[in-house]
Amino acid sequence: MLKQNYDGFSKEELIKLIEQQRLELVQKEAVCKEYKKHLEAVIEQHSVEKYQLAVQKNREAVETALRGI
Repeated sequence: MLKQNYDGFSKEELIKLIEQQRLELVQKEAVCKEYKKHLEAVIEQHSVEKYQLAVQKNREAVETALRGI
């Protein structure tokens, strides 16, 4: 990250800058939170699909085994 020199800024300018940075941080946190929720949903959906596939394979294996008896 670049280091910025704030020596030439007035107190009011620094306050506005801090408020702007705080707003940007809040916005980035909101985006991060939404992205995290989406990622968790994708992971959960993938896990459910993987589980359903495993159950289906197990059922097919049981049916095949029962036919052989």
